[in-house]
Amino acid sequence: MKVSIIGAGAVGATTAFSLAKSALVQDLVIVDLDERKAKGIALDILHGLSLSHNLNITAGDYSDTANSDVIIVTIGVPEKVGESRLIPLQKNADILKTIIPQITEASPNGILLLVSNPVDILAYFAQQISGWNPERVIGLGTTLDSARLNYLLARDWNLAQTDVNGLVIGEHGDSQVVAWSQTAIKGTQFDDFIQANGFDLPENYHAELAQEVKDTAFDVWEMKGPNCYCVALAIEKVVKAIALNENVILPISQPFLEDVYISLPHIINRNGVVRPVNLSYTQAEQEKLELSYKNLSDTAAQIKL
Repeated sequence: MKVSIIGAGAVGATTAFSLAKSALVQDLVIVDLDERKAKGIALDILHGLSLSHNLNITAGDYSDTANSDVIIVTIGVPEKVGESRLIPLQKNADILKTIIPQITEASPNGILLLVSNPVDILAYFAQQISGWNPERVIGLGTTLDSARLNYLLARDWNLAQTDVNGLVIGEHGDSQVVAWSQTAIKGTQFDDFIQANGFDLPENYHAELAQEVKDTAFDVWEMKGPNCYCVALAIEKVVKAIALNENVILPISQPFLEDVYISLPHIINRNGVVRPVNLSYTQAEQEKLELSYKNLSDTAAQIKL
C-alpha cells in the first residue's frame, strides 16, 4: 500500500512514524511546503528501519504522491487554545482549493482522509472540490473523540480501555454528542453496566464527562502543544481498516442529509466507506445531532469555494 501525508507538522510527522511502525504501508510519501523539514522527518524514520522492517519513505512534491492508495491531509491553520475549531475555516478552505486538484490529478483512484480542522466541513469541501464520490473522501470525524471517551470512562471506573466502546457523534468540535445509549462496557450499555455492578453514578456525571471529552484536547495543548500522538493512532486505525479490508465500524465523517459532512458510524474497507450503520439513538441524542448538523451546515454556507 502507498500512503501520502500532506503536511509535516506535529500530526503529519507522528502519523508518518505511526504508519511506518505499523507495517501496513510499503511506500510512504511526505509532502510539505518546508521541503527540508519533510526530508528530515523521512530521514529520521529511515535511520531506524533496520531495527523494524523495510519501507520506502520519500519526502517530495505532489508528483511523488502519484498512485497513492490513501492520501492523508493534515495541513492547515490550527485553532488557538480555547477557540472553536470553526474559526480557521476560511484559511483552511483556501488551502484545500490549492492542494486537492494536485492530489486528485496524481492519484485519481485514491482515498482521501481529511484530518485538518474543522474536519467535518473541510471533508465536505474536499469532496466538493475533488468531485469524487463521498465514499472515497473521508473525514477522521469523531473517531478520536470516541477514543477519548473510552479513556475517560476507563479512568473513572478502573477498566481496560479496550473493554470500553464509547461513541461520540456529530461535529468533531463544540456541538459533538456523546451517544450514551450506544456506549457500552464489554457489550453492556453503560448505564446498565453501572447499575448491574452496584456503582454509584455521581450527579451530572453524563453532562460533566461529555464536557471533559470536548475540553481534554485543549488541556493537552496547554501542557505540550498540539495533540498529535492520539491523532496519529486514530489515523492509523482508519488506514488499517482500508489496508486490511476489515469492514470495521468507525465514527467517521460523511454526508448527512445529502449535505455537509457529520460524524456517524460507518463501515470501512479497502474501497473506503461501504455504508452507514443505523443505530437507535434516544430522542434527546437525535435532537442534539440535528442541532450539530445545523451548526455545521450554517457555518459551511458562509464560505465560498
